[in-house]
Amino acid sequence: MNATIFLLAAVAFVVVAIMTVTGPLLPVLASDFSTTVGRASIVVTAFAVPYGAFQIVFGPIGDRYGKLRVIAVALGTATLFVVASGYAASLDQLAILRFFSGIALAATIPLAMAWIADEVPAAVRQPVIGRYVHGLVLGQIAGAVLGGVGAEFFDWRTIFFVLGAVCAVVSLLLWLRAERGVKASTATLNLREVLALYVDLFREPRTRDIIIVGTLEGVLIFGVLAFLGAFLRHEHGLDYARIGIILGAYGLGGMLYAAAVYRIVRYLGERRMVVIGSGLLGAGYVLLALSPTWLTAAPVLLMAGFGFYLFHNTMQMQATELSQTARGTAVSLWVFMVFLGQGLGVSLFGAVVDGIGYVPLLVGAGFGVSLLGAWFARRMQPHALHDA
Repeated sequence: MNATIFLLAAVAFVVVAIMTVTGPLLPVLASDFSTTVGRASIVVTAFAVPYGAFQIVFGPIGDRYGKLRVIAVALGTATLFVVASGYAASLDQLAILRFFSGIALAATIPLAMAWIADEVPAAVRQPVIGRYVHGLVLGQIAGAVLGGVGAEFFDWRTIFFVLGAVCAVVSLLLWLRAERGVKASTATLNLREVLALYVDLFREPRTRDIIIVGTLEGVLIFGVLAFLGAFLRHEHGLDYARIGIILGAYGLGGMLYAAAVYRIVRYLGERRMVVIGSGLLGAGYVLLALSPTWLTAAPVLLMAGFGFYLFHNTMQMQATELSQTARGTAVSLWVFMVFLGQGLGVSLFGAVVDGIGYVPLLVGAGFGVSLLGAWFARRMQPHALHDA
């Protein structure tokens, strides 16, 4: 199982890097394609919306045909669109290629989380997911660094060629692992059963709470993250290399979380993880917006990244328990709502940035995230925890 977890973490690495790399690139893309940052953010939305929308398609497919095989095929397919992104001749072409990349990669991270949930009991799952999160965090760091440092010293198109090559290698390794007989789910839901499951999930108050929070998380967290690089460029005039390194501090906060996840879970418990995590992240947004110097940005983002993973990893844990019999379907529904929220957030915040600037956006989102965490902590159902 450890080898499979490692490969799934590698999948998370490359998917998150592909997902996040365009955030730091927004000022570069706006310049190259002679448009505004708000308009250039279409490349973020173009990925996020199909990535979220197609979760509800790939969840049942993963339950039916085997999660690992579906992930491997999807990653291999995405390779074509990621590499082609490096040849885009216009912003519209890049947005279309990002759209198809989002469709293909929709079958990866949620099915990986569902596979882990199938294999690991809930009482010890949080630390295992924490180990898997290493791949997510490293991918976030890579996306920030490649998007910033890469844009400073290389043509931005080269970044997509590199990510495409990594995508192809990981896809092949996972396919070979899946074909060696790694256990897959035996669930065989038909279309009518899938639709009935979605209806039943929405009827449950606990499920509705998790879906509401996931959607607002997409708006207030992922929707804002896409603009942090552009904020540093606009407000402090930083070069792209420094922007990439500073944004990497957000991922380093996640590394601190992943390194100590077992102790954190045992000491804080899930409710306090949600409250403290959302509070740290919200405070990070506000401090970043109001600080008169860029020198505070890295430590503030380190704190914010740590807070994000306290909050988000607990939300993922809650989502893996939405269904015991069709976990891929249920987790994919939750991720669908998260990325629907991101798509809405990026579209809305692009207009906000072009209209009134970055500071009101960051301050408003900071308070919103903190209130969201406090609300959910009162309504969530924590898991009983045992030693791994």
